Amino acid sequence: MSPLPFLPRIANALVVVIALTGLAMPGHARADDADAGMRERLAGCAVCHGDRGQGAHGAKYVPHLAGKPAGYLLEQMRAFRDGKRHYAQMIYLMQYLDDAWLAEVADWYAAQPPIVKQAESGTPMRDTDVARARQLVFDGDPAKGLPACSACHGRALAGLEPGVPALVGLPTEYTIAQFGGWITGVRQSTAPDCMASIARKLEPTDLRIVATWLSRQAAPDGERPAAAGTRALPLACGDLPVEAAP
Repeated sequence: MSPLPFLPRIANALVVVIALTGLAMPGHARADDADAGMRERLAGCAVCHGDRGQGAHGAKYVPHLAGKPAGYLLEQMRAFRDGKRHYAQMIYLMQYLDDAWLAEVADWYAAQPPIVKQAESGTPMRDTDVARARQLVFDGDPAKGLPACSACHGRALAGLEPGVPALVGLPTEYTIAQFGGWITGVRQSTAPDCMASIARKLEPTDLRIVATWLSRQAAPDGERPAAAGTRALPLACGDLPVEAAP
């Protein structure tokens, strides 16, 4: 018999006490608890956007949130709260929330694994439509005053910190609806509202071609928005810096 038979029992009791008080093992246990707490608090968001902001498969008008720049997500939540964007369900959720909590929510979703897989497949696009989509996305249309989508959103279409979102992984009809919102003023961004200006220069046929093509694109696994200042924007857009960092 061990000369100290009570030691194993004391050790087991200590493990239980430490775990219950949150003093146990370093970091990861507390991080897991914090993550679970955020997921519980964001249950209302998860109904449409998924438990980690990954979006809902087959939902035509619901975007993913995971891995998008925190600054972008914060601006959109403020816009619903402050009357710059109009969607009843989002206004209901946002209307009484303060900036501190919205920033915490934005940071949490931004830290999740980014969604980089294509949103849709479907009938193959015509070669002429693919060519036109690629022209608008990667070269723009100078004659119409349209910069390339990739000039802001990147060649991988994964976005740019702090406020340019990814374009991959978005359903066609969601993208079309957002362009419609900019055209009609239902969706507004901080002035100068570059996307409203771009949307109003796009022909309806080009708009659908681009939205359809984008819905079928993917980025490399784990691709996140580029760091702030790594490229210059082609035009003034809200409060985002136009010049790249030296």
